[in-house]
Amino acid sequence: MEEVTVLSSQWRTVEEALREHHVRDVLVPGWIDRDGDVPEFRPQPMAVWLRLDDGLLRFESIGQSDRLGSARVRAVDWDDIELLADAEDEVIVASYGEQLFGDGRDKLRCTRIRAYPAGEGERRCLALDFEGGHTLFLDPTWTFGIRIGNEVQEKHWVEQYGEGAGDGAVPAEITNLRGGRGGV
Repeated sequence: MEEVTVLSSQWRTVEEALREHHVRDVLVPGWIDRDGDVPEFRPQPMAVWLRLDDGLLRFESIGQSDRLGSARVRAVDWDDIELLADAEDEVIVASYGEQLFGDGRDKLRCTRIRAYPAGEGERRCLALDFEGGHTLFLDPTWTFGIRIGNEVQEKHWVEQYGEGAGDGAVPAEITNLRGGRGGV
């Protein structure tokens, strides 16, 4: 497993990967609960991977679950996530891409990144806009790992915690990759 870095000035790895590669899927780990009469997938998004056309980007909730870490990796691996590594049930990843983007495409180009600061160069949340008007929002402050959402969850988060919400949060840092819209 490559070292996970807090999204800061070094978050250019994320920017470069998304600038150079298409996103093919969003992968979420969890286990298969076979205790009931119907086996069920129990997502445990302590980490989330974006499958690129070459490699993956791994995001994880770090610190006191108030910051988002990232790394460029070659394979899905959860050996460093105790909850998953020590699970008694079978751990697998589920494909969330079609559910999040839902248009039948096998790859999407990221057009814009919005990184919400947590202070001192760290990032709390990340929003990625994709061609076709899709947004992926990653919020590591959720009790159960990373809350995975879309523009609705991002808007709700900004209203609750963003600029003017009373906690001194600053607006997102925006990076247009290609064809992205300016401003928030």
